[in-house]
Amino acid sequence: MCASPGPTAHAPGPGSAALAASGWDGGTALAPRACTPAARFPRGAKPTPQASLLLNAGEMCTRPMPSCDLGRSTFQNPPGPGLSEQELQLGVNCTGVATLQGLTETSDVQKRSRACLYSGVRCVGSEEHAGVHAQTQGRVLLQTVCAAGIGGTFQFGYNLSIINAPTVHIQEFTNQTWQARTGQPLPDHLILIMWSLIVSLYPLGGLFGALLAGPLAVMLGRKKSLLVNNVFVVAAAILFGFSHRAGSFEMIMLGRLLMGVSAGVSMSIQPMYLGESAPKEFRGAVAMTSAIFTALGIVMGQVVGLRELLGGRQAWPLLLASCLVPGVLQLASLPLLPESPRYLLIDRGDTEACLAALQRLRGTEDLAAELAELEEERVACQGLRAWRPWELFQDRTLRRQVVSLVVLGSAMELCGNDSMYAYASSVFREAGVPPEKVQYAIIGTGCCELLTACISCMVIERVGRRVLLIGGYCLMTCWGSIFTAALCLQSSFPWMPYLAMSCIFAFILSFGIGPAGVTGILATELFDQMARPAAYMVCGALMWIMLFLVGLGFPFIMEGLSYFLYVPFLVVCVCGAIYTGFFLPETKGKTFLEISEELHRLNFPERRQGPPWRGPKVIQSTEL
Repeated sequence: MCASPGPTAHAPGPGSAALAASGWDGGTALAPRACTPAARFPRGAKPTPQASLLLNAGEMCTRPMPSCDLGRSTFQNPPGPGLSEQELQLGVNCTGVATLQGLTETSDVQKRSRACLYSGVRCVGSEEHAGVHAQTQGRVLLQTVCAAGIGGTFQFGYNLSIINAPTVHIQEFTNQTWQARTGQPLPDHLILIMWSLIVSLYPLGGLFGALLAGPLAVMLGRKKSLLVNNVFVVAAAILFGFSHRAGSFEMIMLGRLLMGVSAGVSMSIQPMYLGESAPKEFRGAVAMTSAIFTALGIVMGQVVGLRELLGGRQAWPLLLASCLVPGVLQLASLPLLPESPRYLLIDRGDTEACLAALQRLRGTEDLAAELAELEEERVACQGLRAWRPWELFQDRTLRRQVVSLVVLGSAMELCGNDSMYAYASSVFREAGVPPEKVQYAIIGTGCCELLTACISCMVIERVGRRVLLIGGYCLMTCWGSIFTAALCLQSSFPWMPYLAMSCIFAFILSFGIGPAGVTGILATELFDQMARPAAYMVCGALMWIMLFLVGLGFPFIMEGLSYFLYVPFLVVCVCGAIYTGFFLPETKGKTFLEISEELHRLNFPERRQGPPWRGPKVIQSTEL
C-alpha cells in the first residue's frame, strides 16, 4: 500500500465526479483500490500511444511495499510530449491506490502522483532499496557491454592478430598439400601469392559484412543481428579445425572469408547497439569499449599465438578454430540482456518492450526525460523509410556528417598504426632484441593500445571527443617524425634503434588515446535513427577498403620510400587534426536531438537558405 502525504483540501474541479467515482473523496487521502487495468483507465476508452507508454511506465508495483516518498519525485509540467489532460487518465500504479482521472492542478498530492506516474519511479521504502537497485542496473549495462564486445570487436582484433603466428606453418601446409595433389611443389612466388590471398580475404569478407550490417540492423534489430552473426563464426571454426585433416588449404581461405564477414557485421552493429543503449552521460564511454575489446582481442591473439601455446607446428588448426570460444560466450550471454530501447520504440513501435529495456538498463529513476526524448524523436517524422547508403551523399542536410565520417574514417586507417605493427619486428631486431624474444616484445605493443583505450574510456566524457582526436593525431605526428629521423640515423648512432623502438610504443599509445575509439562512435552520434544503419554501412565499407589498400600497398611504400616511408602517414595525421579542430562539432553530454539540431545549423549557416529544422527523421518501417 502506498500512503499519501495526508489529507489535502481542494476546490471542486471538472474531474471531481470522476475522482469521487474512483475512490477520491475530494478532501481526504486517496482511498484504497485494487490496481487493475479497469481501475486505471476509463471503460470504453482507448489509450493513445503516448498514454499507453505512460500506462506501461506505471506497471511496476506488483507487490506490497513500504510507503512511497512521493515528495522525492519531481513534478513535470507540462506532463509530457503530446499529452493532454484528458489523455493523462491513468492510475498511480502502487498497490491499493485509487485511479486519477481528470487531474487538476489544485492538489499537491495530485501533482506529485502524476509526476510519480509519468516518470515511472518505482515506490521504494528506503534509500537502501534505491542503492541496491541502482547497482543492479549498472551491472546490467556492464553485462551488455561485455556480451556485445566479446563476440564483436574482440573477434575482429583476435582474428587480426592470430594469423601472424602460424605464417610459416600454413605456407608449409599449402606447399605440402599442392605437392600431394600434383606431385610437384609450388614455386616460392606462388606460395607467397597463396598466403597473401589467405590474409587479404579477411578484409574482403569484412567489406561484405559491412554492407550486410545495415539491412540486418534494421530487419532483425541490433541484438539479434549480433547473435545471428555467430553463424559465420561457427562455420569458420569448423573449416579451420578440419582443414589439416582434410588436406585442404581452400578451407582456410573460406574460413578467413567468413570470419571477415562476421567482423564486418560486428564492427558496425556493436557500437550502434551500445551507443543506443547507453544514457547520454555515458554514451561516449560505453561506445569506446568497442576499441577496448579490439585491443584486448589483439593482445589475446598475440598471447595465444605464442609458440608455447597454440602457435606451434601441430596446434595451428586449433589456434585458428579458437575463434569459436568468444562466439559461444556471446551466444550464451547476450540473449539474457535487453535490446536497444531506441530501436524497440522508434523502429518497431513497441512501447512496452522499450520501457522494459529501459528499466533494466537504467532502473526506474529519472526515465521521464529519456522517454520524452524518445517519444519526440518517434513522432518527429511519420512514415519515412530508412536511408540507403548512396542517398547520404545526395542530401545537403547530411553534408557535414558524411564528410566528417569519410575524412576521419579514412584518417584512422591511413594514419600508419597498422603499418607500425608490421614494421615492429624488424625494428626490434635492429635494436638487439633476440629473434626468439621478438614475439614477447610485440605483445607489449598490443598492451599499449589496450592501456590507452581504457584510459580514453574513463576520460572521454570529461574532456570530450574533439580533444582526444586532436591530441591523438598531434602526438602521432610528433612521434612519427621522431621515428623517421631515428630510422635515418640508426647507422650513425648506436642508441638510435632504441629510440625508434620507443617511438613505436609511443605512436601506438597516441593512436589509442583518440582515433582508435572516438572515430568508431561518430556514426552513432552524428546521424539520426533513420540514417544511422546506412552510415555504418558507409563507415564499415570505407574502413575495410582502406585496410585492404594499406596492406596491399605498404610493401611498395616501404621499398620506394625506404626510411621516409612514414611521411605520407604523417600528412594524414596532420589533416585529421586540422579537420577535427575546424569542422567537427563536440557531442559530449548532448542528446541525439540536440546534436541533430546543431548539425542542421552548421549545414545551413543562414536559416533562410535551408529548410527549418523539424527534428530528426525517424524510421517508421523496416525497409532499408
